[in-house]
Amino acid sequence: MNLNLNLNPKNIIKKLLYTLLIAMAVPFLFGFLNFLHPLFDSFSHFRVHLLLMILPTMLLLAFFHEVKNMLIFFLFILLGIFYLYYINQPFKAQPITKNRTHKLKHIQFNLLFSNKKIDKVISYLQESSADVITLEEVTKAHQEALSSMMYEDYSLELSSKFPYVARKQGAYPYQIYCPFQSVGSVAILSKHPFNEEQSVCLKYQGLLWQQILLDKKPINIVAIHTYWPYPYTQPEQIEQIKPIFKHIKGSTLIAGDFNAVAWSHTIKEIEKASHTKVVEGLRWTIELKKQLPLIPHFKLSLDHVLLSKEFQVKSIFVDKELGSDHLPVVSEIWY
Repeated sequence: MNLNLNLNPKNIIKKLLYTLLIAMAVPFLFGFLNFLHPLFDSFSHFRVHLLLMILPTMLLLAFFHEVKNMLIFFLFILLGIFYLYYINQPFKAQPITKNRTHKLKHIQFNLLFSNKKIDKVISYLQESSADVITLEEVTKAHQEALSSMMYEDYSLELSSKFPYVARKQGAYPYQIYCPFQSVGSVAILSKHPFNEEQSVCLKYQGLLWQQILLDKKPINIVAIHTYWPYPYTQPEQIEQIKPIFKHIKGSTLIAGDFNAVAWSHTIKEIEKASHTKVVEGLRWTIELKKQLPLIPHFKLSLDHVLLSKEFQVKSIFVDKELGSDHLPVVSEIWY
């Protein structure tokens, strides 16, 4: 009996490449069906990474085929390169229209519950002169340290109202915290007064809404921290927080660690519920050095800013490391 096992090196390499290609292409393609299941939404977070591995694999496979089939491979490679270019577009600033005359500087930052560099964070925030800051994973120790920015040490100021002498306000006199899970609270820090009547903390659901008064204009600030889609409970969490957006009217800024990429089903659901749009441009906001030590510089884009139509963005960028696996996202917004 003559068994043709076809075990020459060329065929073995070809089969291995096909196996590798299928293993990467399946989650890549299912990521485009992220509205069907949260597992597919998790796949979509790695769309860029998978494509960066698929393209060279297809290029190698192309040379194992005849010219006709090789051209088909090259066509798919060109389509992949075009999509990779499209999805990697950075933020492109547009001219601010004349009717936008007021500026709002905002910082979004996941502190990381184990962050030991809180003094460095406080110095950075004070020097930034941001109008409003949204934070996640704020522990009780972090909160105690951040509260030092509410008043200036040993400074008093006179007032026309009783008791006539009060502590002088610090860099961020208005602060509000909302408990989430064991990793810490979500928080909003502001230079500008809060409208106490327009404020909601969804305890342990990762959403805090606080309206601020900036130049007497009410602006809704929403800080969000969500779970990972699958195998965690992000879809259920989103369904629980979406109803609050029915009560948030007018100019709205939503920011946070969404544990979701800009093209995810999760972000689309929040956009639809809140009538906002995520600020465009791909920004790598978390580096997974501790989680994936064997893969150097593995990054994801999980922190976002969503804005209602009243706003225009002049600039948005990822800033320096401050003791967290996340990086601060700094934006200058006009309204």
